[in-house]
Amino acid sequence: MGNQMERKEIPEIAVMKRTTTGSEDFKKNILSGSRYIDKTQILIPLLRGDHETTFFLRPRRFGKTLSLSMIRYYVEDTRDEAENAENRKLFEGMKILEAGEVYRRQQTSFPVIALTLQGVGGESFADAYKSLLYVLQAEYRRHRYVLESGLLAEEEKKYFHLILESPLREENDPLPAGDAAVALQMLSHFLCKVHGRKTVVLLDEYDVPLEKAYRGGYYREMINVISPLLQNVLKTNSANLAFAVVTGCLRIAKESIYTGLNNPEVNTVLSVGQSDVIGFTEEETRQLLADSGFGNHFEEVRDWYDGYRFGKRRIYNPWSVIRHIENLAEDECAKPGLHWAGTSENTIIRELASRGSLEVKEKVEALLRGEPVTFRNRDDLAYAELDYHDDNVFSVMLYTGYLTVESFDGEMVTAVIPNKEVHRIFEEKIRGWFDDAVKNFDARQIYEAMGKGDVRRIREILAEEFLSSMSYYDTQEAYYHGVLLALLAQNRAFRVTSNRESGKGRFDLQCTERVKRRTAFIIEVKVSRSARAMKNDAERGARQVRTKRYAQEALLDGCETVRTYGIAFFEKDCAVSAGEVYTSEKPV
Repeated sequence: MGNQMERKEIPEIAVMKRTTTGSEDFKKNILSGSRYIDKTQILIPLLRGDHETTFFLRPRRFGKTLSLSMIRYYVEDTRDEAENAENRKLFEGMKILEAGEVYRRQQTSFPVIALTLQGVGGESFADAYKSLLYVLQAEYRRHRYVLESGLLAEEEKKYFHLILESPLREENDPLPAGDAAVALQMLSHFLCKVHGRKTVVLLDEYDVPLEKAYRGGYYREMINVISPLLQNVLKTNSANLAFAVVTGCLRIAKESIYTGLNNPEVNTVLSVGQSDVIGFTEEETRQLLADSGFGNHFEEVRDWYDGYRFGKRRIYNPWSVIRHIENLAEDECAKPGLHWAGTSENTIIRELASRGSLEVKEKVEALLRGEPVTFRNRDDLAYAELDYHDDNVFSVMLYTGYLTVESFDGEMVTAVIPNKEVHRIFEEKIRGWFDDAVKNFDARQIYEAMGKGDVRRIREILAEEFLSSMSYYDTQEAYYHGVLLALLAQNRAFRVTSNRESGKGRFDLQCTERVKRRTAFIIEVKVSRSARAMKNDAERGARQVRTKRYAQEALLDGCETVRTYGIAFFEKDCAVSAGEVYTSEKPV
């Protein structure tokens, strides 16, 4: 209809993956006529040989994946000259070709290993390990031509087939971790042998499997696979490695992934060099809005999506800028909204919030008032220690994009909420998580009491938490069991399992540390017929844990200390009895 607002057409803006348009594949975007914000200057130090391995650590959805895709299309020799020529054409008019002949000569000249670990994970380590094998298999399949080259020895061909077939093996006969650990190193060797040139390795989202394992309770098993996999291809592989680029959010420095690497560059949100190669600068954002016909919206975009400081540069959130431009194309009166909130992985923040202290909660409130917070920069993070320091909460927020640096003296960081979008995320989500953490304080107290064997304090906490408010009619064992399970499960530092077989029977409840698994607690629940019987029933429950050898599974699983308890309930009261304490030196 003539009086309706005409829909304003907007060129595709392919800088980040979007739900309906765009792609994280550089070539698809260029061939589709998409507008591309030229970030090819990222290639210069790589091709110049400044560092053998470079880590780019930035928040999710800031353009890391597209950057790796661009690097791949620039350097990869596909062994098809027509395809190579097509890939070279993608870069016409871009910064890298203006940098000099030495960089132009290196186009389409390297074999490339390119894979993402974004999808590696699962409910168990077995599931996660199998998903990793599928990722390795897919990259081996992409390079299957090396098998027909005639240059591989029989043993090398045998190993190649081993990886191709690895995800198809029976559940009870998985590929040994030692064979998987050398998969990328061996593939780089095969490619170097066939191409006659060292291999480029591009690895996206290296830390995602570790974060998923941290949440899933199989962190130690996963780090024992991921760490040697990366070390073998990055650390002891100079004969086959031209250069490597690895992306992620967090620097997992205490897991020996970085140890011994040959002159690595670890580029984070605090690094001054190459601070503008990921994310939009202010100049790029202003030009993008003008080219799209929305230059008059710059101020609101700056308020909502600017505010990040990477090194010494102001950086805009590219995902949110693009989504807002898309909305403006549909309706020029569209208001800025929360675009990044639905895509950024925030589970780890929620995990840390569930363990945060009252001091952390107070600092979150200060951030919401627009005040800065100061904390020690923890760039040596390890998932196994994330909940040991309040500073870790804010360091993780900084590296994952929820905070931005205001000042940094090399040790202490002063940080603020970067913009209106993230402020809204704090108001609507993060504040609630910390509120819940404060409400859940008794859950941490009961674990502290159990760790000390303080049966009197355990009873006090149970009485305060739910016995005083329950009904006299809720006296079945299943009720007490269920409420106790719910209380214990509020502390996310422990995994709570129920009615699991162990030893000579099934324990009622077992609580095991999620990450290091140093400590476990086993609880046998009883319901007494009278108040006088509670003490004897609690002691009977503790004896049952010993005679039924319920601690056996936890010790076999690597726990260093297993404390056992019997808890007997009668109406709104309970009795607690401490049983045996088992250690790796004193087994069941």
